[in-house]
Amino acid sequence: MDRLRNSVMNCVQCGHPHPWRIGRARYSCRSCGAVFRAALPPPPAPDPPATPDPGREERPPAPESTPTPVPAPAGAAESDDPLAAFMPARMVRWVRQEAPPGPGQTSGQTSGQATGQAIVPDAPDRATLARWYKDFDALVARAATAAEARAVLERVSDVPLDRLPAKPPAFNKVCAALHATCYDPVLAVARLGGQESPYVTERVAHLRRWLATAGRSTTWLEAPPAPPPAPEAVEELLTPPETFTTEQVRTLFAALFGVDKGPSVPGVRERFGADGVREALLAYLDAGARPLRDAVAADLARAATAVHGDAPVPAPTDVAAARPPGATGGEGG
Repeated sequence: MDRLRNSVMNCVQCGHPHPWRIGRARYSCRSCGAVFRAALPPPPAPDPPATPDPGREERPPAPESTPTPVPAPAGAAESDDPLAAFMPARMVRWVRQEAPPGPGQTSGQTSGQATGQAIVPDAPDRATLARWYKDFDALVARAATAAEARAVLERVSDVPLDRLPAKPPAFNKVCAALHATCYDPVLAVARLGGQESPYVTERVAHLRRWLATAGRSTTWLEAPPAPPPAPEAVEELLTPPETFTTEQVRTLFAALFGVDKGPSVPGVRERFGADGVREALLAYLDAGARPLRDAVAADLARAATAVHGDAPVPAPTDVAAARPPGATGGEGG
């Protein structure tokens, strides 16, 4: 490794020297943003002992060969990055290389960063992730008219500017759609009107993974438990009203999920159907069971362990507490 550390590394794409080191043997070009892997060639075999020849001129030994950069597969570095669970590769590169420090952050050095950059958490809290999404969306919007923003975007994005959405759904809006639909990605995409947009589907999938892991404490599953509802109030909901009062919504959520505020009533019906809701209310009345809550929790648990193969995302060190959204979804996230 000493020969690799002490050698001059050039970008395999543009030739720019001194790339950022973003992994054990992975580098990212400061100029064009290319990601590549540096591999050491095997040490040269020792020369056989030479037979002295008085009539032959001695030549100096050949210099030691320098490391040869080997391009890594596209997205290899980003797929190993913990942030890749929560955002697309273009945004991972921007956060690691370009994102300014947030409020109260200091600069330093951590995995995948150069000295002097802001320290980037591998398991961001809600405020941090929301800020990254907001700032990256603003960068894409500015890139349409500002050359400086366009240059930054071209360094980090493998998707041309004209193919990126001009106004994707905001972080808060995506989280609200997921909360309202019991974290069902298909229903959340439909609620956002993004059935025809791969970028909406992509954003919903990434933020659902965050809610399943680093953002779990912001879900209504982690809200304080609600007082047990009166059995007669639950029985009245076996024949659902056309319009729910506030008290009926609280009774419904307390029986089904054990919380005062949770998803939206339409979201619960879309996810589980009228028959599924009725059967769950009967299960609660019969044995205090909450099968729909168990189903939602199991889905999020599967999402948490499927982020990087079988390895879960690192636990957050500081997840900001957030009030769960209201009965109609809200903007909480």
